[in-house]
Amino acid sequence: MEEREKVVKHMWDAYTNSCRIRLMRFWQEAFEAGYEELTSDVPGVREDTITEIAKMSIRSVDLYHPRIQSISAREPRKSLKQTSMDS
Repeated sequence: MEEREKVVKHMWDAYTNSCRIRLMRFWQEAFEAGYEELTSDVPGVREDTITEIAKMSIRSVDLYHPRIQSISAREPRKSLKQTSMDS
């Protein structure tokens, strides 16, 4: 479980500190749902939330094949319309 909690903390750092990393849907939804708890100043609340997300990730996330996509800051993503026009 410790390894999972380390991954949760790492992904939380990526979620809060990087505009260029797009996380898997699981991480996005978990951090949106637990945002208030993860930013709480109440002792134990943040750690309890990290543990809960780590437990949920066991069923949803394969740690050995992460799917993080880096997006270049200089290259804006194409919109859906642009992508379909290029095809």
